[in-house]
Amino acid sequence: MPRRIETLDLRGLLCPLTWARTKYALSKLQAGAELRVMLDHRPAVPDIKRNAEELGDEVVSTQEADPGVWEMVLRRCVR
Repeated sequence: MPRRIETLDLRGLLCPLTWARTKYALSKLQAGAELRVMLDHRPAVPDIKRNAEELGDEVVSTQEADPGVWEMVLRRCVR
């Protein structure tokens, strides 16, 4: 059975709200669960990556899914 990945659509939002929402969504996940984050605010991509890694979570992938839209997959790690 494939794993279910939660999706968080942050298109239209700017920093720091993008990180605040991502952090909250990650905090609700079990260890090992993944969160797909969709955003269109380019400066938020490195911000989310840095903050997630500082908290001990893993950035599985980051890619430009469509022109101007980035998709990040984050994995919740045990804290």
